Amino acid sequence: MANSQGHQTTAAVIAAYRPSPTLVSTVRALAMQVDHIVIVDDGSPEGSAGVLAELEGTGATVLRLPTNQGIAVALNTGVNHAREQWLPDYFITLDQDSVLSEDYVATALETVARAQAAGVGVGFVCAASYSGHPSPAMGEIQGFRQAFDPMQSGFVIPRKTIESVGPFASDFFIDGVDSDFTMRCREAGLATIIGPDCAIEHDLGERGKAVVLGRSVGLFGREISFNYHSPSRIYYICRNGTVLTKRYARRYPKWVARRLIEESKAHLLRFLFSPNRVKLLTAAAAGFRDALRSRMGRIPADLETRL
Repeated sequence: MANSQGHQTTAAVIAAYRPSPTLVSTVRALAMQVDHIVIVDDGSPEGSAGVLAELEGTGATVLRLPTNQGIAVALNTGVNHAREQWLPDYFITLDQDSVLSEDYVATALETVARAQAAGVGVGFVCAASYSGHPSPAMGEIQGFRQAFDPMQSGFVIPRKTIESVGPFASDFFIDGVDSDFTMRCREAGLATIIGPDCAIEHDLGERGKAVVLGRSVGLFGREISFNYHSPSRIYYICRNGTVLTKRYARRYPKWVARRLIEESKAHLLRFLFSPNRVKLLTAAAAGFRDALRSRMGRIPADLETRL
């Protein structure tokens, strides 16, 4: 596909695990916006072979990791493959449940061009909204709004950024991978720009409801709900969030404080109202402990089994 910046090439990298058949239609639509698509299956168990074969039938490149190694490894594997095969000017990173708005990539590339013309070094361009929810901003550079703590799904990353700041942090496994990449871009003096009119439809996960004695709890006439996560996911959120705090608190105190406040509010609701809150608390405690011990990578197998 020839994009609006004719001489520039693009490669989308999708991290997949137990992909749904709907990914096939998503990839077909995505092919209208980018030059190449790499799908990295992150060690899916048996049962995904049919969908992966259909994805190959779309013309996308499908890479299969032998074991589940986390989203950072999956994205890095796809980026490395695309770089070796096509040396694209831009990478677009995506989750398997994300659908880009029409002209998302072209609009993002136009934003990059305008920012660079204004003398702004661009780390990446991210979505302006996720399923209708605006991407939180944190300041501006030369009139370009900077993303606070964006999701990596929808990042449009110049190849020079990867060469400058390095790959996604594989030792995080999942959660905080995008936050760490964002902050490394900022440390390198690169802007993290919210792309005007760049929208993504994205599965925001399971929502839990605040319930006391069988009745929903509300505030100011609105039902209280929260993002529910499994105990294993809470382990990663707490561990990697603590690592991010240790790593960036001194240089970026406002960013860390805001992130801690947002995450603390979410944790409070989870720990108060989730039906399996004892396991969530156990997972959180283990995550905090391993962060202080600088133990990274995949959650310990015995802990994952208990949770």
